[in-house]
Amino acid sequence: MRVAGKNVSVLGAARSGISAAILLARQDARVFVSEINPALENPDLLAIFRENGIRWEFGQHSNAVYDSDFVILSPGIPANAPVLQELVLRDIPVYSEIEAASWFSESPIIAVTGSNGKTTTTALIADMLLRSGIPAVACGNIGHSFSKAVYTAIVSGTAHPFYVAEVSSFQLESIREFHPDVAVILNITPDHLDRYDSFLDYALTKCRILMNQHQKDYAVLNRDDAVINEHAITPALVIPVSREKLPDTVAYFNGEHFAFKVGGSWQKLPRKDIRLFGIHNEYNIACAASAVSPYLQDAAGVFDSLKNFSAIPHRIEFAGEAGNIRFYNDSKGTNIDAVIMAIRSFQSPLHLILGGRDKNNDFKALAPHLSEKDRLYLIGECAEKIRQQLAEFSPQLCGDLETAVLKAYASANPGDAVLLSPACASYDQYKNYEERGEHFKRLVKSIMGINDVS
Repeated sequence: MRVAGKNVSVLGAARSGISAAILLARQDARVFVSEINPALENPDLLAIFRENGIRWEFGQHSNAVYDSDFVILSPGIPANAPVLQELVLRDIPVYSEIEAASWFSESPIIAVTGSNGKTTTTALIADMLLRSGIPAVACGNIGHSFSKAVYTAIVSGTAHPFYVAEVSSFQLESIREFHPDVAVILNITPDHLDRYDSFLDYALTKCRILMNQHQKDYAVLNRDDAVINEHAITPALVIPVSREKLPDTVAYFNGEHFAFKVGGSWQKLPRKDIRLFGIHNEYNIACAASAVSPYLQDAAGVFDSLKNFSAIPHRIEFAGEAGNIRFYNDSKGTNIDAVIMAIRSFQSPLHLILGGRDKNNDFKALAPHLSEKDRLYLIGECAEKIRQQLAEFSPQLCGDLETAVLKAYASANPGDAVLLSPACASYDQYKNYEERGEHFKRLVKSIMGINDVS
């Protein structure tokens, strides 16, 4: 895409929008940032805009937005927003931030999506490549935007690394020609049903990651997921992932070993040597290894990564131990399937903290995976709904996280685990799931006698 001299509006002045604006401005586009939230305006941000010749407005999306050759959309703005509807009426092209970043990439793009496991798998792919001697950067929805990763490479004057991008359904809504060399779909389970008209709508949006692939590209697809099997269609070469060894499989778990086919031969790594645990991580590992397999000659970097890679923060992260009671932070578990996977990683009795802002979830789906020995502690706006739907487990209404953690600790016996896996968004009581998870870890430290509960 030629952008020099073009009028470009960027909707949204959060992390990805700011990065996209800077990237486009440095490619000589005339950039205008429009942010409807006035609270995001601050002197440091305005200094960045001035430095890069970017115009701005806060508190509205004015008519200036429509004086654009095209618009870049931040993922937090839904498709039914009035400003987007007006752009459609005026036939002004709208592109996702990840697509804008891809215009300036000079190296392969590996894009990862799914309802659960995206962040772990994205980080693991980048780590496997790096340990195999291939420069790579994890970016996208993982915290380091794709645009920022690209302009960092441009500014530094170095060769572009492989871009391993975590992409959400929100980001995929507005792609047009976004084209990953390797597309990974981990799983598709109900999530964000407060944003989409139906689960089918959400599932089809996830599958848009495949829409521009060619026959020379690769698609890593979880063949144990019925929704993926029904809706994921691509001309690319499919590398299937399953708990079984399928034709064309290159990575799977075989009893006590992880098996990986590279250089035409199978190699094995004992399961006990792998730091990540849980069934969900077996899929994440197999998908990550499959995604890097086209670029490797041996398994050394992959196996080195698996021996050293720990769980990412807020995803079944060990938070501490007190009185032989272990605490785990799964604040990133914001939907039902993520919590089911977390529950399956532990033995009963489990002390489970649930709640937050509802995403139109059916919490009754958790019941088959819980034991009568398990105990539930409920927080946030959704607590009463969960109490009603899981009444057979006599959940305790706790209100806030501190109360829940203290009650769980008081009820637990030595050998039990306390798990924060809320199945809900955090926005009722926290800015994001990271803030919620960090608060949980501070509470655990306080119980352990470490004075860090600010």
